[in-house]
Amino acid sequence: MARTQRERREATVAGLLDASIATIAEIGYARASAKVIARRAGVSDGALFRHFDTMGDFMAATAREVLRRQLELISKQVAEIPADGSALEAVLTVLRDLTANPNNAVVYELLIAARTDDRLRSTLSEVLEEYGAKIYDTARGFPGADAFPEEMFPNVVALLTNTFDGAAILRTVLPQPEIEANRIPLLLKLLDGQA
Repeated sequence: MARTQRERREATVAGLLDASIATIAEIGYARASAKVIARRAGVSDGALFRHFDTMGDFMAATAREVLRRQLELISKQVAEIPADGSALEAVLTVLRDLTANPNNAVVYELLIAARTDDRLRSTLSEVLEEYGAKIYDTARGFPGADAFPEEMFPNVVALLTNTFDGAAILRTVLPQPEIEANRIPLLLKLLDGQA
């Protein structure tokens, strides 16, 4: 059965996004040109710009797709947390592992590039605002989240995500296993006094 034009378009866009994520994860944002990404996706350079007006629009779509995958993954992993044991420790472990995966490295690459690229920064700020709201909503459903007062909860979510994001960025350059081993136990102690 022949695919419709819409199905072909969706398949091409999905292939471009997969290629973008894989390329940025492998060689970094600075070397991930439209040509390199299109080649990896098995399409012509022009195909990318038939579906996205600018490279900034394409990078925003790449970021949205990475963040969608990350939310899907964390929701799945949190749903699999066993009822016995420390739910908070399990959530922190999931969050730590999620920030260390190659897909999240794509977000870091885009964020660093956005620091000096006004158009990318503008585009990513919208994407990250949406993502932040989704992270907050997702985190509200985590086991043990109701132990934190509503007014403090956004700060707790930001503190934890920023802590693990920073550690994931540093880990690739300067592994610190002794600090890594103590991060979750320390966070548990700190959070236990506030919950």
